[in-house]
Parts: sequence; C-alpha cells; structure tokens
Amino acid sequence: MNNQIIVPNVYNSSPDEFFDGSAYIPREIGDLKLLRKECRNQIVYYDWNLSFKDKTFASRPDNFGKDEIQIIFNINQKIDWQVDSAHETVYMLPGEVCVFRNKNYATSMNYEGDKNFQFKSLQMTTDFFETLLSRYFDSDKIEMGKSLFLTHVTKTAITADMFKVLSEIDSAEKYHEFKGVYVEAKLIELIALVLHGIFYNKTSMIERNKTIAEGNQSDIAQVEALHHRIQFNPADDYKVPQLAKNLSMSESKLTRLFRSLYGTSIHQYIQDQRLENAARLISSKEVNVSEAALQSGYTNMSWFSKEFQKKFGLNPKKFSMLKKEVTENC
Repeated sequence: MNNQIIVPNVYNSSPDEFFDGSAYIPREIGDLKLLRKECRNQIVYYDWNLSFKDKTFASRPDNFGKDEIQIIFNINQKIDWQVDSAHETVYMLPGEVCVFRNKNYATSMNYEGDKNFQFKSLQMTTDFFETLLSRYFDSDKIEMGKSLFLTHVTKTAITADMFKVLSEIDSAEKYHEFKGVYVEAKLIELIALVLHGIFYNKTSMIERNKTIAEGNQSDIAQVEALHHRIQFNPADDYKVPQLAKNLSMSESKLTRLFRSLYGTSIHQYIQDQRLENAARLISSKEVNVSEAALQSGYTNMSWFSKEFQKKFGLNPKKFSMLKKEVTENC
C-alpha cells in the first residue's frame, strides 16, 4: 500500500521546541518530529526524525515562496528525492550531504515503509548565501560557488568533522545563555566544512583516505552505521567484542577503523555521547540528575558525577542548579 502526503509548512515551527507533525500526518500513516534552531533568522537548522508504516510519497508543491540554499545531511537511510517537479532526481545515500538552491520549487521524496529516517538541514536565503561567498572568497571562488550551488544539486561526503559539529549543535543547550552565539558559530563552521568538501571534490577522500587501505567500503559503512547508532542511542549496551562479532570483523580491525574515521576510540565516543545526552536532559529539566544518568547509560552515580565534572567543569548537581538560576534570571 502506497501513501501520499503533503509536507506541512515547518517554517511556522518555534525555535528549540519539537514540532509534532501528527496534526498533518495521521498516526496510522507515520510520524514526523523535528527540532529547529536558528541563527538570528539568517540560518535555520532542522533536526528531522520521521517514519512511515508503508511506502510513502511526500510532496511539497512549492517552497512557501522562499528562494533559499538548503544543505541536507542524510544520516541513516537511502532517499530518492525529486527537485523542481522531477526535473532533477537525486539519490541521497547515508553519509552524504546535498546542497541546492530551492527557488520556490516543488519537491518530493519517496520513503520506504517501516524505517526510521534521520537527516539534518541548514536553510538560508540565497541572498545571504551569496553574501557569505562575497565576504570570504575571491571572485574566482565566488563564481565557482555560484556555478556549483545555484543551478543544480551538489553532493559530497559527511566528514568526521561535520558529524562532530552536528553533534555539538544538537547539544548546545549546555551553554545556557551563550547558546545563541555558540550555535551561530557552529553553523558558520558547518557551512565552511561543506564548502571545503565540495570545492576540493573530496567526496570519498576526506574521512576515508586513511581507511581505504585497511577496509572495504562495506566495512566502513558498517562502522559509520555504528557511529550513528551510538550518537542517537548512547545509553545502549556497547561492548567491543560483541560489536565486532555482530559486524563480522576482528576487535582490532573495528577499533582501528573507528579511530581512523573519527579520531577517537569507541569507548571514549560512547562516554562523550552519554555525557552530552545527560547534560541535555538536565538542561531541558525533563528529568532530575539521577534519572538523566540512568537514561544516558550510567548506573554508578559516583562514576557519572566524576566523569561529568571532568567534561563540563561542574558536577551534575551544580550544573543543574546553575541552569535553574540562569532560567530564573532570564
């Protein structure tokens, strides 16, 4: 059974509040949730999470009157994407980032059923994007940028550095009243990394150049999928011997590939993601400190407190109290 839906106008969503698409997409068809962050109304960041019970064709008749540059980071599933009423078809693979100008075009995507789709996007007016190009580049690079981004969809790989910045944007709440300037800086950094990747045509080189000799693309894809899983589900039970067995590779190969791709060990990445998640939960006041630790994968509270203070400079209780004081003062 194939479903057809019209994508709602997410421009009306509020910053830092989850947008629930149930008013537009019936629960029996699927689920849409997204979180919006913005940089002084110049750059908007969306964190998308959606799934459909059956194969679904999602369309949008226009871009709500906007002429803008869209940068889309595809995290975990292959997506078929049609731009300008299928004038251009793009096949987005997991681990790819696409840049294109949506000049109030009709767009659509085909989603497989019974799968969770995660992607993140940056959106800015085309005028603002051209201002960025003129601010930082010489005339040759500006013309190259316009030819790459203003006429068709351009792709490159999501690098380890891009993944790191995406994760930092997602956990920006820990900086309290400084979150705005932090997010703005990170959004500009992310744009710079994407431009660098496309200008230098390093689609498969930037994050994989150290690993091609060590493992085939299938191995790398599996390690990337593990990285995504840890990022979005840090509280799960991760033991390297079992992970290696599940991926049909040796422990040494798995740890070597992970470190060469992401510049850190599997253990350290898990700990960082768990602490980031706990800080987000505490900052959002969704749960108390003990519940934040448990929901982030910690059962030993003294160990959690020690590691939290090492990372953030405050123990969890003081971190929670500081967040409360800042909120009340604001």
